[in-house]
Amino acid sequence: MVRAYRALLVMTILCSLGLGSVAAGQEVPWDKLPNVPADLSAEAKSRAVELMKSEMCYYGCEGSVLDCATRSAPHKTALFAAGFITRQVARGKPNKEVSKDFLDRASSVHPFKTVDLDLTTAVCLGATNARVVVVAFTDLECPFCRMVSPVLRKLAADRPKEVTYCYKFFPVKGHGPLAVKTSMLGVAADVLGKFWEFHDVMYQQFEKHDDSDIAGYAKSLGLDWARMQEIAGAKETKKRVTTSKREGLKLGVKSTPTIYVNGKLYHGEKSEVELVDRVEEELMLAQ
Repeated sequence: MVRAYRALLVMTILCSLGLGSVAAGQEVPWDKLPNVPADLSAEAKSRAVELMKSEMCYYGCEGSVLDCATRSAPHKTALFAAGFITRQVARGKPNKEVSKDFLDRASSVHPFKTVDLDLTTAVCLGATNARVVVVAFTDLECPFCRMVSPVLRKLAADRPKEVTYCYKFFPVKGHGPLAVKTSMLGVAADVLGKFWEFHDVMYQQFEKHDDSDIAGYAKSLGLDWARMQEIAGAKETKKRVTTSKREGLKLGVKSTPTIYVNGKLYHGEKSEVELVDRVEEELMLAQ
């Protein structure tokens, strides 16, 4: 990994000196780049190509992203890298920001280390032998989790044999006085076999989390509210939430959602397209 970053730095310097140009006539296979807009302008394509020249492919191919993506048999990692660069350009990001984001992508896919996560405290959706396991430290009172967790849930639901999504409880006091309580109610919903239904309604009704509101949601899901409260208050439930949060803190988790893909810490935007693209690249690597 260190060698890859050094190579990346060297290529950037060469390109800044005008020594990193590539052979004329190279054509980017735009139709093969994953998750790129279909209506790219000529200006966006031109700028994306220049950035592809200056960025090194971060895995499996020695050369720039452009070199590796325009070979007769394009390198798969290079296609994902080229697609990533192109999406950032299409969003109007300046070149320096795209380069910084590209380094984040490289470290997300091939970090210096991976971590083993305790899934016994999590709620998981998908096959136990899925090629990709996405773990997120989350909070039912977190506004960003409200947008991200449903995306990850859909990813696992759409590809149940390939992708598993595991929800880790990580209540944050800064999200309000209900954070711990709703996490414990989430555990109770899991014990009663309705966690994902509870997850969905809690994020859909994010602004309405009073006791009477949650009691109504429980009833609509066919849950016994009194039993749910009893489980939420149990020592085992508190231990599960506490253990999950302590693990996150030990890993350096400071905010939610914090996401790991096959034990690799995710860096970058948590938009739907970027999360889907990152998982698709991991599926390619795990083949």
